[in-house]
Order: sequence, then C-alpha cells, then structure tokens
Amino acid sequence: MEGSAFVVRHAASSTFLVTNSHVVGQSKTINIKWSDGSQDSGRVVANAGGDTPLTDLALVEVQGVKGRVLVLKGQPPSVGADVVAIGSPQGLEYSLTRGVVSSLRDNGKLLQIDAPINPGNSGGPVLDKSGCVVGVATFKLDDSEGLNFAVSSSLIESFLRNSPRFQSTTGQLVSPPPATPGSPFSAVPSSPRIGPAPGSPQNANCWFQTSVGSQQLSGSSCRISSQGASQGRISFELIDAGGVKRVLYLRSNQTAEVYMGGQRFDGTWLEDSDGDIRIHIEPGVFAFTPPS
Repeated sequence: MEGSAFVVRHAASSTFLVTNSHVVGQSKTINIKWSDGSQDSGRVVANAGGDTPLTDLALVEVQGVKGRVLVLKGQPPSVGADVVAIGSPQGLEYSLTRGVVSSLRDNGKLLQIDAPINPGNSGGPVLDKSGCVVGVATFKLDDSEGLNFAVSSSLIESFLRNSPRFQSTTGQLVSPPPATPGSPFSAVPSSPRIGPAPGSPQNANCWFQTSVGSQQLSGSSCRISSQGASQGRISFELIDAGGVKRVLYLRSNQTAEVYMGGQRFDGTWLEDSDGDIRIHIEPGVFAFTPPS
C-alpha cells in the first residue's frame, strides 16, 4: 500500500509521523521517502486499527531528525473554510489539491471536504490557510463527486496522547499545556533583563515575559528561522529552549498572528532601533532577534 504521512514531532534522536492505519496495514516497518528523495525505514509504534474511519490512524518513528513539524489545529475548522490536501495521489508525489470543508461529521471528529482525494493521498495532511493541520486524509466515497473525508486534528491529538512511545519522548509538543491566560509567550526565565525593548544580553536571541502584564523580560536561546515573505506578510518559526514551537506571521500593517499549540493569537508588532522584533498580545510581550 502506498500513502502519505506528515511529521508531528522531533525528539532528540527521532522523528514521528502520522499516517493512516490502512496505509501501514499489519506491517511493523515501512519505507519513508522524503521530499529531497532520501529514504528511511520507519517503525510503526502505534496503530489504532482502522476498523472505522475514526480509528484510521498510525504513528511511525524514524531514527534521526528529518522533515518539518506541522502544527495540529486546536479548534475545528468552520464549514466553508478553505483547505488544501497534500499527498501522492496515484504515485504523483507531493501533489496539492484545494477545496473547502463541506461539513463536520460525528460531532466534528470527521471532516467532509471537497478537495480531491485519490489513492495515495491517504495519510496526508489537510491544512487550513494558516498552514495548521485540521485533519488527515482518510477516504472518499466511491461513485461520487467531491465526497472526501479526513480524521480531525482533535482525534489525531487524542491518538497521540494515548501512544506510550510518543509520550515517552521529549521534543516539540503537539499541543502544549495551556499557557497563562492572555500571555502565550511565557517561558522558564533565564538571564533576566529589565525594560520594554530587547537588547543583546549574552547568548540570548529571544525574550519572554516573567509574569503576566510585566515589562520585565528574561533572555533565552531559541532556534529561529525565517520562512520567507508571501501574501503581504513575513513568517518566522521559533522553537524555544523547552521545545515549544511558535509560528509567527508579521504583516506590513503591523498586525501579527502567532500559532502555538494549535491556537491562534492576534496582536501587533514593531521593530526597535536594534533591529529586534517585539510582539504584543495584551497583556503579553515577547521579543526576538530575527536571523540575519
């Protein structure tokens, strides 16, 4: 069986991917082909069985850190929301199809979409326009037009939380525990720094609020990468020292979107005289030095 998969976590020495149970079948190992053409052997570490569409999920572990982690959406999409499906229909690798969410079935656990799904799409991500995963492509109704289905991100998250191997690893959380209300940019303080604007404390390239509403920021070392500019916005990916990932979109009108743990936060941003970026989401404050 040929299908698709996507990365949901990087651990210290492993990469975890989600796919469909019917893609892996009874196999204990499968072959993974990456977008750069390289291949790895993956070990199936969890399999929900696939007896019903709602249990058509499997988790694969690959040795080493490969691919790019996709964020699971914490909230279900709205009916009519734009989505894209990425997969390998009929072996045509990394194909993208576009559509909308036609309906939410089984109390939102199953998404009905009209984005074309074909053999080979199974196990691939269904993304909303923010780039977050809202589901995993699962099946289509035969002899029909535009009746395609995906297991929701909420079921994916539940499946992962019940997978012992996934929970035993450290790394990027699929859905981190809720941050302090109103302050999505909290982290373990280190190298304290006072003042509303970030400077250049030793070895720090990001700064987090020490308490809600405070202007006291603490410096930390983060992995920051620029994702380029498109649709009138600049995007960054930031992973802090605790492994929590934040995807940042900065628009030319000084508004900002931040995605963390499948949640969206809206705020504003500015660039200070040192070239550092500050993001405000009341009463939260966060700052970072963009990569050169």
